[in-house]
Amino acid sequence: MSDNNNNEKDGLKFSVIIPAYNAAETISRALDSVLAQSYPAFEIIVVDDASSDATVQLLKSKYLNHIKLIEKIANSGGSITRNTGMNAATGNYIAFLDADDVWHKDKLALINTILKADSSIKLFYHPFTQEDILGKKLPEDIVVYKLPFVKLLPVNLIATSCAVIINDPAFRFDPDMRYSEDYDLWLRIGYTHKIYFINIPLTRIFRPFTSKGGVSEKKWKMRRGEMKTYRHLLRLNPAFIVLLPFLWASSIGKHLVKIVKKP
Repeated sequence: MSDNNNNEKDGLKFSVIIPAYNAAETISRALDSVLAQSYPAFEIIVVDDASSDATVQLLKSKYLNHIKLIEKIANSGGSITRNTGMNAATGNYIAFLDADDVWHKDKLALINTILKADSSIKLFYHPFTQEDILGKKLPEDIVVYKLPFVKLLPVNLIATSCAVIINDPAFRFDPDMRYSEDYDLWLRIGYTHKIYFINIPLTRIFRPFTSKGGVSEKKWKMRRGEMKTYRHLLRLNPAFIVLLPFLWASSIGKHLVKIVKKP
């Protein structure tokens, strides 16, 4: 495990949750970016979702002294896999990282400073980039913004590898969702709590959302997941029934636009 002296001194403990499925080719760079943090993670929990490649062997041979490894015997998808890691987390906050993404070395240090200044923050995020960020110098003046809930309704603005949430058993991914499960959780949190963000990319995402082989290739299933997420708004407040037709129409419209623009 990482050296936790800084965590104990400052009082904020970050549990990093990394779901892994056949990630032998990429998970080393993800883990290395966490281990290189200037503010050490309190714990790193890797949940292997029944990989069939060498992911587990790699983790055991190279990282076992630095991580908590949970091995699942059956593949269950991102929601249950992340929930498994979250249920095992003992830190104050949970930071998500996908196995093919990396963090800026000062990500946790910066977020630690922000969350220490406002303990009421339940959900915090930042943008991502597909450019190199490992040696990028962060600006000295950091502005923290509030995201109105209404701005999250038309589109998911929060990539999972860019999100940090309070460690609260009430905040879990819907186990029945395999698509847009992150959006569903952000909306549930954002409806009752304020969402904050900074306009500084602290995560590099290597695989474009529309790349071949990624979950986003299954565009229609993802769109159906988004529409299911909108239907779940009724659980938060039945009054959302008024917006539901417009949100569904917008979702289908975005899908049709992508089809038309497809090369």
